[in-house]
Amino acid sequence: MANLESTFIAIKPDGVQHGLVGEIIKLFEQKGFCLVAMKFFQASEEQLKQHYIDLKDRPFFPGLVKYMNSGPVVAMVWKELSVVKTG
Repeated sequence: MANLESTFIAIKPDGVQHGLVGEIIKLFEQKGFCLVAMKFFQASEEQLKQHYIDLKDRPFFPGLVKYMNSGPVVAMVWKELSVVKTG
C-alpha cells in the first residue's frame, strides 16, 4: 500500500482578493484530499524571503516578495495519496 503524502498549497494574494479561497478548497476536497491545516495571514517580508530563499538570486525575487506581501494569503497542508503531483 502506498504512503500518504502531504503538500503545502498557498492561495496567493490575488486569489484571496478575488474570493477564490472556497473554490480552491472545493477542488481539492472533490479530489478526495484531506485538509489538515489552514492559516489565513499576512506574511511578513522576512517570512517571504525565507520561504523563497532558493530563488533569492533570481532577477524576479524582489518582485515576488513584494507581490506576496501585497495582501493576505491562505496557507494550507493537504494529505492523501498522490496529493503532491496533483497540487
